[in-house]
Amino acid sequence: MVEEPESGEIVVVRVSKVLAYGAFVELIEYDNKPGFVHISQVASRWVKNIRNYVKENETRVAQVLSVDRGKNQIDLSLIKVSQQAARQKLESWKQFKRVKKMVEILAKSQKKTFDEAWKAVAEPLLERHESLFDAFQEIAAKGEIAAEGVPEKWAKPLVELVQKNIKVPFKTLKGILTIKSEAPDAIEKIRKAFREGLPKAKEAKVEAHYKGGGHYEIISTAMDFKTADRDMTAVRDTVIDEIEKSKGKAEFAKEE
Repeated sequence: MVEEPESGEIVVVRVSKVLAYGAFVELIEYDNKPGFVHISQVASRWVKNIRNYVKENETRVAQVLSVDRGKNQIDLSLIKVSQQAARQKLESWKQFKRVKKMVEILAKSQKKTFDEAWKAVAEPLLERHESLFDAFQEIAAKGEIAAEGVPEKWAKPLVELVQKNIKVPFKTLKGILTIKSEAPDAIEKIRKAFREGLPKAKEAKVEAHYKGGGHYEIISTAMDFKTADRDMTAVRDTVIDEIEKSKGKAEFAKEE
């Protein structure tokens, strides 16, 4: 494990003490290593009263300015972190805390140490995902098939724990497919078109519902908009192609 942050790194800190010339903080992700934010790095404007900008025990996001290993000193800045970067960092930190706690629960349930659970579960998942939270979300959605690399004796209890505690943030796209056909067996040809088209969805759940007047609502649901859009397009194009082969017409419009 990395013992110290690198210059330029964005870190989560807890303010431990506020003085007139700056604030002492603890780097939460680095075993509460002490750091310091000079008053000039507290706000982008002139600071008359530093306590108007930082308060003891609050959690903030800072950027590492320098690390002096000889003096065991870490200097940080609050003003070099944008609001968006701060929100993203706090969210990822909260996610990490959550999944770490779940690994602790898993270890306890299997009567193993945290390190044993981390090695068996987290390490193989992190080889395929950017974060453990991303991996757990996929497991929540897909089950044991998404726990590839995790030993069998760990996989089942892991899936049960994850699916019980993580709600998958599914994304949904909708559109209207308008079909016109004067063929005597138009209904059967439309049904055939959907039988051909719907299986084209590989990851998203794509459904079609008749709304009347030749209008069919297409609903695509997936873990992200990119997947939902890709599979909706595959279904739509296949249905339209089948309708046009039978001398019908079809037009599609996404719903906002």
